[in-house]
Amino acid sequence: MTVPTAAGARRALKFTVRSLEARDLALTAGERDAAIRLRTGPTTTSTLKGEGSEGVVTLYVRTLSGTVTALGGTPLPGNRPVTISPESVPAWLAPAGPARTITFTDATVSPLAQYGGNLSLTGLRLDS
Repeated sequence: MTVPTAAGARRALKFTVRSLEARDLALTAGERDAAIRLRTGPTTTSTLKGEGSEGVVTLYVRTLSGTVTALGGTPLPGNRPVTISPESVPAWLAPAGPARTITFTDATVSPLAQYGGNLSLTGLRLDS
């Protein structure tokens, strides 16, 4: 899928979630000296939840890296480190029917856009 950005159209992965939890969340917007960095308090959990009648959040990302620990609610044996991009989706993770839950740990995302939802942050601070 292609998402329009100020820098031109970019390929992206589309994820639809009802809720997302992030521990020790760090957000960066901008680049180099113009970047703004926000962090939540240590060991806090931030939540992003869908709103409205459909109750979903749509995320468009360039890359998603982390360790998959469960697929469809079933824990997976061993570690499955993965980096997903529009050009590289592992066959075992490719959509093969109805939507399913994927659980990541130590995830890092390069987001392009987010639509919908309410973000709740605890212990927010601005990093220099």
